[in-house]
Amino acid sequence: MNCELIFYLATKTNLCEKSLENSLDNLELNFRASLFATEPDSLGRMIIEAFEKTNVVFIIGGLNTNDSDGIENILSKALANKSPDDLKKLKNPMSGADGYLIRQGGQLLIALPDKPSEIESFFKGPLKGY
Repeated sequence: MNCELIFYLATKTNLCEKSLENSLDNLELNFRASLFATEPDSLGRMIIEAFEKTNVVFIIGGLNTNDSDGIENILSKALANKSPDDLKKLKNPMSGADGYLIRQGGQLLIALPDKPSEIESFFKGPLKGY
């Protein structure tokens, strides 16, 4: 199955991509594209376009900021009038940058921090078995 990766306000993108690929090795997910967004509007457009082509989208970055450009605020606004089938805040065992999992029907969005070691820890912890 194909998936897309969107980096949002992320650092260490190459290392993060390798950590995510390593974590997904046994899940038969292949990256169709890796994209880069630097502001909320472009992130929103990229998410919509990604879900037109695939059912799984990863967002890496944007979790360390609480201002209007942060992932938490963006997801909150996007879901203001919607009730997804599954919405989970994923506790980060290594720092305060918690992740998010949102599932609606057959579509899955997972937001993770932009630290390679934390990405791997999510797959060993909060995402294990999902």
